[in-house]
Amino acid sequence: MSRQAGGRQDRLEADLERGFTALESGDVDSAATCLERCQRIDRQRPEVIALAAALADARGEAEEALGHYRALIALTPDDPMPRICAARLELRDLGDPDTALETVEAAFDFIDEERDLIEAVIVRAEALVLTDDLDAARAALGELSTSVIDDGELALDLADLALAAEDPSLAARWIEIARKDESLKADAMHLLGRIHEARLDASGGANGEDARTSREAMIAAWQEVRVLDAAAPPGPVSISDDEVERIALATLDELPPDVRAKLGNVPILIDDLPSEALVADGLDPRLLGLFSGTPAHDDLAPTITNIMLFKRNLERVSVDLDQLADEIRITVLHETAHYFGLDEDDLERLGLD
Repeated sequence: MSRQAGGRQDRLEADLERGFTALESGDVDSAATCLERCQRIDRQRPEVIALAAALADARGEAEEALGHYRALIALTPDDPMPRICAARLELRDLGDPDTALETVEAAFDFIDEERDLIEAVIVRAEALVLTDDLDAARAALGELSTSVIDDGELALDLADLALAAEDPSLAARWIEIARKDESLKADAMHLLGRIHEARLDASGGANGEDARTSREAMIAAWQEVRVLDAAAPPGPVSISDDEVERIALATLDELPPDVRAKLGNVPILIDDLPSEALVADGLDPRLLGLFSGTPAHDDLAPTITNIMLFKRNLERVSVDLDQLADEIRITVLHETAHYFGLDEDDLERLGLD
């Protein structure tokens, strides 16, 4: 009997290891098979519940994953990771930053590894940004000032989060780490341009030396991004110029009749990326579209000279052709409507959101 029991436990350990390894490699089906075998042996073992939680998480089944993580919290109250994972789901999948904050705060009492600290701080800072407590978000990110971060993608995420917390100086520090990774250089330089843009906005449009320096640094970073993006290989999703125009024209037909009448036969221009001249004027090189003309103001009629769509940028933000079509539609719809004084509530009321 002891040999049989030991055999079952050995199989359980082996399947747990195989299941987590399969998840790390993205093989969800193999992980599910391993989980089924593990559950037949010991459904209540914490490691089995952890595998079930991770599998549901990988499948995008947030509620099921959250249930498993909460069961783990009850079984292993001094393990911070289930609390951190549960808080992440509450925040990003359920959109509940207050509950996420409550959950993650309880994890800090048990954290003794830097990896866990970093993950917990990120969740805490994201939740604080969403609750508009930017002072506390900056303080949370400051806890990582002595952490050793050498992962470029993590540094880029931290920089983006610091910028959202309105701390461009801290964001710039993380960018210096991220830009060392050649594969992340374009993304890092783009975020660096946004950091300088935030500093320029903070100047209130002043004409002082600091504002001029921020504008020049923003444009220099974004010009480099434009060059890098132009040289990058195309992504997995692509579309013809004719199809972009077809989707754009169909979208214009969704606008209210009075708006369509004012638009007339506005030309739709398609380019891969914003031109060097446009970026030199301060436009984001990853802009999806640009509507040239004078928007509606008081009793003056708006004038639209053209609608520009930047195909490679639209392709970059899309994972498939359906999303690409949606991105084109949203870009045309929102920006054109805004030119005629329609806000987000108007778009929703008209069924054009």
